Amino acid sequence: MSAPDRLRLMPATWAAADGTVVTIRPIRREDLALEQEFVSALSASSGYRRLMSTRRPSLEELRRFTDVDDEREVALIATTLLDGKERQVGVARYVKESTADAEFAIVLSDDWQGRGLGTRLLAGLVAAAKAHGIRRLVATTHADNVGMLALAGKLGFKAEIDPRLATIANLTLDLAEWPPVRGGPQIGS
Repeated sequence: MSAPDRLRLMPATWAAADGTVVTIRPIRREDLALEQEFVSALSASSGYRRLMSTRRPSLEELRRFTDVDDEREVALIATTLLDGKERQVGVARYVKESTADAEFAIVLSDDWQGRGLGTRLLAGLVAAAKAHGIRRLVATTHADNVGMLALAGKLGFKAEIDPRLATIANLTLDLAEWPPVRGGPQIGS
């Protein structure tokens, strides 16, 4: 993505049901400390679901996560103000795998799961992917990750059990079919 394209990803605000204002914007290299604090605060369960591993990202990985390659990826973070200080509460990103496909990931802080932020953040990422010519978004998740499967379903992703490993679900969204008509995927649909 060229610099002018990145500039079109302007910050947006959204209000949660409780009135908390959330800013959704592209991540910047200056956000390293925010990202470190965010990742450190994730529960073991949330970290495991995001990385599909118990490991924690290294400082070098976190630098890479915040200093994105504009030609290959987009990362959007969600932040709120807590006691006058910016706090990261979520991140969604895609990385191009080819000229047409990109792999996406999303993670929210534990206290923001189930509050509608995931839908808003992932919808913003899907819209950015479509605007930047991505034709298909893909991801893998644990087949028992009910929250991720529900979120993906809400946005029109198809979910299928991986034929090589029954504990993994593959998520796919053809962006020509987005935005979705209502409904959601079922495993195997």
